This record gives sequence, structure tokens and C-alpha cells, in this order.
Amino acid sequence: MTVRRLVGLGGIVLSISLLLTIAIYTHNLQPNPLPKINKLIASSHNSPSPTSTITCTTSQHITGDSTVSITSGGLKRSLLIHLAPSYGKQPQALVINYHGYNFTAEKMARYSNMAAEADKAGFILVFPQGLDNPPSWNAGIGAQGPTGDADDIQFTGDMLGFLEKNYCVDSHRIYVTGFSLGGGMAYRVACMLSKQIAAIATVAGAFYHVPGGCQPSRPVPVLEIHGQADQFAPYAGNPNMGMAAVQVYLNAWLNHDQCSESSQVIFQQGDVTGIAWKHCANGSVVEHYRISDGGHTWPGGGVIATLGYTTHVIDANAVIWNFFSRYST
Repeated sequence: MTVRRLVGLGGIVLSISLLLTIAIYTHNLQPNPLPKINKLIASSHNSPSPTSTITCTTSQHITGDSTVSITSGGLKRSLLIHLAPSYGKQPQALVINYHGYNFTAEKMARYSNMAAEADKAGFILVFPQGLDNPPSWNAGIGAQGPTGDADDIQFTGDMLGFLEKNYCVDSHRIYVTGFSLGGGMAYRVACMLSKQIAAIATVAGAFYHVPGGCQPSRPVPVLEIHGQADQFAPYAGNPNMGMAAVQVYLNAWLNHDQCSESSQVIFQQGDVTGIAWKHCANGSVVEHYRISDGGHTWPGGGVIATLGYTTHVIDANAVIWNFFSRYST
């Protein structure tokens, strides 16, 4: 019995050994999946991360501020250009901001601080420089004749052509704004170049008669911001200077844009009341922000005591961009 048991156990051990040998041999014939898995993991780490598509085809420019010059009407004209950190990938909206009388482009940039809004919203911001001494704009005809000597409509057209050729501009989103006489210049531009201008906004605008009359080729969305205590561009106008009252200016645009007479209050806080005429042709609108104690100032901007009280209930830059961003040509 003992011998038989030993023989039986020996057979079992032999069988197990044979099975283990076969299993090990079979495993060695199979490819090891780990190198492939490790290779895939390494490949995924080394592959480039997705990036936003770059569609701009114009030359690259350094972001921030730069001053460039162009020739218009045989005269050297300069522009202060501000590019947001996001510039250079896709075409961006363009905002032209005309400075006030006796201002410079650099002073307007500091006073309005509009570059902060440009950086946040991602648009190209340009402050053109007026000619004459002190600096002015040919915004229209006042009591003493033209408000400037240069052909600033030609300059604006040449400036737009230069910017569209050399910068990544969305040509369907070009806007004009301005302060004081610069507001009057923005008004004249909207009258004369309405096919290119998607919307206009003026702050404390000084509005004069446009030679030949204002004859826009299409309805233009209009925003006007004005202080009722403005001593330099009075809310009620200045007949001695040939300067129109704010309501006369608004009525002109209500007529151009074929708006109904019905209006509604869209903002009411502190010394600021916002009114809108929304039933106008082709989706245009006329909006007006009235500051009851506001001087000849840029709401939310810097303080220049001689210009009167500056409200901070609204930030003109934010109000203007919110308005502009709704429209395109």
C-alpha cells in the first residue's frame, strides 16, 4: 500500500509540473501589452494641447499702446492705437474715439480710461489726433465757420483703410465715439460714412451743422450721454456758437432712423436717467443717458475740476461698449 501511495503521489506531482511548464511556455509566446500601453500613455502626454484657431492674416503687432502715422490729404496724421492682450487670433471690433477740443489723443486715452474696457472686452481702440492749434476737428459749421481746417472725413476714411489693411479688424463691427467736439466729429462721421459705421456713441457732444446736411444711407444705432449742467456744450445748446441742443440732435436721429415717438426709461439710478426709443427701422435704436447734475465730463472717467461734476453712477466706457456690442453692419 505504501508503495502504491508513493507512486500515486509521484504521478500527481509530475502532472502538476507538466501543467505549469505548459502554462509558462504559453504565456511567453503571448506579446506583453504593457509596452504598448506605456507607449500610448507617453504619446498622450507628448501630444500638443488644443489651441484656439488663429484666423488673422495681417502682420503681428505687440499688444498695448503704440503711435503710428499715416498720410491723408497730403498731411501727416497720427493715431494712438491700443491692442488688447487677446489681440491677434480672430478679427476684433474697432472703436474710434475722437478727443475733445484742445485735447490730445494721449490726454483722451488717460481721461476716458477706455483701454481698460478694451482689454476686458477684447476690441481694438484707436485715438486719432486732431490738427490745428489748439487741436480741433472739422465737425461741422459753427457761428464762426468750420470748427476745423482739415478734411477729417477723408482722414477718417484713410484711417479706416489703413487699419483694416494692417490690423486684424472685423470690418462689420466698426464704431465711433467721441467727447465734446470729438462727439460732434463722431456725429459727422456717422452721417457721411454710415455704410462703414455700425453704431455711434457721443459723450458731452458739441453738435454743429453738417455741410450738406446729415444724410446717412441707412439707419444708425445712436447713443448719447450728456450732463444737464454742462457749461461747455450746454444741454439746451448754444445759439451764439451755432451749437445744437441735445434734444434737437436726438430728434434728428429719431427722424433718420424712422423711430416711433414712444420711449421708455431703461435706467434710473441717482443722478442718471436712461431713455430709449426702440421702435426704429432695421433694428436700430436711439438711447440717451441724462445726468441731472453732470458737467462737461466723461462719466466714470478722470476728474478735471474745471469741466464740472463727474458722476460715477455709470461708467461711460461700459455703457458704450454694451451698446456697441449689440450691432454690426
